[in-house]
Amino acid sequence: MVMITLAAPIENKIENTFFRRVPMFSGLDDSVLERIGRLMVVREVSKHEIIWLEQEPAKMIYFVAEGLIKLFKTSDGGKEQILRLARPGDCFGHAGALNGGSHPESVQAVAPSVLYGLASADLEVLIGEYPQVARNAIKLLATEMHHYMSLVEDLSLRCVSGRLARMLLADNVKDACDASLVLTRADMAAMTGTVREVIGKSLKTLEDKGVIRYDRHQIVIRDREALESLMHSL
Repeated sequence: MVMITLAAPIENKIENTFFRRVPMFSGLDDSVLERIGRLMVVREVSKHEIIWLEQEPAKMIYFVAEGLIKLFKTSDGGKEQILRLARPGDCFGHAGALNGGSHPESVQAVAPSVLYGLASADLEVLIGEYPQVARNAIKLLATEMHHYMSLVEDLSLRCVSGRLARMLLADNVKDACDASLVLTRADMAAMTGTVREVIGKSLKTLEDKGVIRYDRHQIVIRDREALESLMHSL
């Protein structure tokens, strides 16, 4: 498995260019973005570091500047289900912050990451002062609701091969599954609701059929149509 190497540590000053690509702050003037930047704190987290655990009080919302973060649930028996991955530009923690309670999921860094943190109380103030932030938050929550509905559909209706194909197609840039550089087989199993051994066999089958290939531990898609066909299989 290849580890992502991050650039040199960033300065505490956060440029507006970052917030312009963050859905939560879309459509805001530069002066407002500058104010938001002054409210942020910078946090660097190491690989595998736990950011918070399920049911902890929701005190912060984080925006990913660099790295990769996973949001997950854990059963009483210790089985893990990854709910989604947060990449640069994504945010997490807003569900707990907006309901004023606790975090509904656990959060952990998959790779060394840089996060920008905003206190839940500051988010409430921004929503009250800027209707655009409120509209953006509603859109963000609606988008995530669709994501989780698709996740339920995958886990209940699709076969393992179909769920794996969907994961590979959803997480690729220029036909390469970028997260495969840092995701373990256990992570992939936790994303698709199965076990590591099944994921290993499924990947080997796809490789033998020429659907995917490995390039320095990165999964490269060779036959997109075959994956799309598998994704729709039940």
